[in-house]
Amino acid sequence: MSADPGFHAAATADTSVIVLGTAAALADAERANTYLAVVRHGRYWLVDCADSPIGRLQRVGLDPLAVRGVIITHFHPDHVFGLPIYLMGLYLLGFFHKCVRREPLPIYAPPEALQLVRAMIGLFQMQDWTEMFSLEYHPIEARSGWAVAEDEDFIIVAAPTHHSVSSVALRFIAKNTGRSLVYSGDTAPCPEVEALAWGTDLLIHEAAGAGFGHASAAEAGMAATRANAARLLLVHYFAEAKPRLLTEAQQTFSGPIQIAEELATYAW
Repeated sequence: MSADPGFHAAATADTSVIVLGTAAALADAERANTYLAVVRHGRYWLVDCADSPIGRLQRVGLDPLAVRGVIITHFHPDHVFGLPIYLMGLYLLGFFHKCVRREPLPIYAPPEALQLVRAMIGLFQMQDWTEMFSLEYHPIEARSGWAVAEDEDFIIVAAPTHHSVSSVALRFIAKNTGRSLVYSGDTAPCPEVEALAWGTDLLIHEAAGAGFGHASAAEAGMAATRANAARLLLVHYFAEAKPRLLTEAQQTFSGPIQIAEELATYAW
């Protein structure tokens, strides 16, 4: 039950996911709150938006301006508080580098979260800035298999999770290979996430601890087993729990398991 040697990938890997932060709601000096970049050929989808993403994206070798879209799984502070500074960073990078974005930037979220995201961004009156790119808002309905988005490389579908507010899990399918990754978002154990993750090549599952709309590492392992997932990557965990996460997950899942590390890149 050791980690698969192929789990990690270089930042330039053809198709990968970069864990920009691993912490649950309480971040610390070493870790940012959990959010991800799903990457192919240097262009990425940003999943949730914590911390200050521009610098983190640059540290892992991604051009922040190469964003395909932003997906917010739910409106809790640790998943959205970086969005205004991220948008300002994209604006300034484009403005100073004379490569101002011409097409709208799509932002996806559950309807309740989307309304709050729009209100939050509206507080900064960004659309009044000179040559500010426009934003497109797209709801993710709370239905299993909801088609979120599709581009030349990925098909993205969603399912509702069991959390304290409306929240979604996401499945990314690579068009060139058919391989997939699933991110649970914040959730207690639930059949919707397990169904979404059926047969996935990589299940990225939260491990904040059982209760209050969250899951333990053992429950994440059970979800991976029930979903027949090939690999399990644990995220959204508290620092003090890290030493026991692997042992707990191994009790319920026999496949390769890894605890996500800050700014690490994983192949899928």
